[in-house]
Amino acid sequence: MKNPMKEKIAYSPLLPGVYLFRDRKNKLIYIGKAANLRNRLTSHINSNLMKHVHHIDTIVTNSDVEALTLEESLIKMHKPKYNIRLKDDKKFPYLKVTVTEEFPRILFTRDLKEDGSLVFGPYTNARALRRTRDALCRIFKIVSCTKDLSRKYQRPCLEFHLNKCSAPCTDSITKAEYDALVKKAIQFLRGSSNELEKTIEKQMWSHAGSENFEAAKTLRDQLFAIRKMSQRQQIVTEDHVSRDVIGIARTRYHCVACLFRIRENRLLSKEIYHLKINRQSSNEEVAGAFIRLIYTHISFLPEQIIISAFPDDWDIQERWFKEKGFKVRLIVKPRGEIADLMRWVIKNAEHELAATVARVPVSPALLELQESLHLDNPPCWIEGFDVSNLGNKFAVGSSVAFKNGKPYKHYYRRYRIKRIPGQDDFAMMKQIVGRRLRDLQRRKTKPDLLLVDGGKGQLNSALRVIREMETKVPTFALAKRAEELFDTRGNAISIPLTSKGFYLLKRLRDEAHRFAIGYHRKLRGKQMTKSLLDSIDGIGRSRKYAVLKYFGSIEALRKASETEIAKIRGIGPHIAKRIYEALHT
Repeated sequence: MKNPMKEKIAYSPLLPGVYLFRDRKNKLIYIGKAANLRNRLTSHINSNLMKHVHHIDTIVTNSDVEALTLEESLIKMHKPKYNIRLKDDKKFPYLKVTVTEEFPRILFTRDLKEDGSLVFGPYTNARALRRTRDALCRIFKIVSCTKDLSRKYQRPCLEFHLNKCSAPCTDSITKAEYDALVKKAIQFLRGSSNELEKTIEKQMWSHAGSENFEAAKTLRDQLFAIRKMSQRQQIVTEDHVSRDVIGIARTRYHCVACLFRIRENRLLSKEIYHLKINRQSSNEEVAGAFIRLIYTHISFLPEQIIISAFPDDWDIQERWFKEKGFKVRLIVKPRGEIADLMRWVIKNAEHELAATVARVPVSPALLELQESLHLDNPPCWIEGFDVSNLGNKFAVGSSVAFKNGKPYKHYYRRYRIKRIPGQDDFAMMKQIVGRRLRDLQRRKTKPDLLLVDGGKGQLNSALRVIREMETKVPTFALAKRAEELFDTRGNAISIPLTSKGFYLLKRLRDEAHRFAIGYHRKLRGKQMTKSLLDSIDGIGRSRKYAVLKYFGSIEALRKASETEIAKIRGIGPHIAKRIYEALHT
């Protein structure tokens, strides 16, 4: 039988482009680029990723550089499961200078558009970025509002009176003067504060010599404000080279990148990024993806990028930088003071990674389950289901919850099976799983994993209701007879019976069984007690209720003496003797 994936790859073009992997539901799960699509796809044939691929699409481009930009835009749009990308779904903040407008403004934005503006970022601290934007407005009096500047206004707004805007909308400043202010702000954002200070100081003394003291005072205030901001930045190098130093720290499931922006020997900023990776991702793939994620949209790049692993697609990225007019040198094994910087930035990344892992402590059993069951994350919240019945008279079900490997009894639930005739275990399982998931859906939450007690039949019943509810939860079944674990396709999963992960699943399955049996016995005991009491002369509804409320179960009532039964209000010695004899004859 022919393999359709291999056939598709064999006839794919020998051209640059982008390839798209889709799963059986036609959902995009991975997007990649290639200088030669057929060769690149051939390298995927024996990879673990191909187990999830049911369809392949290709898009031919004019060059591998064009494929790089198309790949990046498609990843940002579709967020495929197996691509390396920034972990937070939120958009990172940028500063944008709208240089295509007559009077450019400086804006805080999370939504990047190809509108010709100069873009700086991305940053990870939105509050600090807003403070930077406000400081630039105070120093250079640049517009930061969104009003229409193509029309003229009679009076300036409050920002002008707060000395945070030069109000070009009221002709309070000429276009040439305003453009000079914008140029200074861009120069500052690029990190060229030393050069900017010299320019401003020269202009200040020039105005002072011409006795234009008002203009000299304005320039003096700008100079002092820039120097004050620069003094806060730590001096870390001596060669005046603009560079970004990137350190990456990772486990199999967590990845943190730390970026130091160094301009004019000063540490301009430190940014921390959390990356979504899969366990097969190499350090070279992570490095390449990170550079693509950070530098694709910004307007200015450093002279050097120092990173702890060589990007797997640097040849393409370097050509892309050159086409954009950037000449960037990549350094992987720095020396001297830059090597010290690299150790410093890696230490920061490792510290953040350790803090991230510590915030979510995960037991070895959960990590084993993540590995064995091929889950995206450790199953910290697992729900287990079981049914117990004798015909349809005492049919019940249970759901129990384990959080971080321990019983979480606040989430335990028990169910009376409704409107299912006979001993249809499959229908009963479908009902209790559906009732539990609907309850969780109303609370807008869901577990990391479901485990049903039984085999393929019970598993298919649970999967049917999950599909009907259009939700997604990894679901498995654990059969008692051979202790077999089944996945969603009904295949037995090979997992060591002595492993901590399997032991945890057994504990969960047995706890669900215990809880269901306990509820079944309780209902059966109450029913038996009611039947016995109904057959005794002199026992009506009120006396029967009083006995049940006092003892709670038939077992407790059987153990009681006539004297103890007689103590119940409304019973007395005569009725107590009848009850005792009915239970012991």
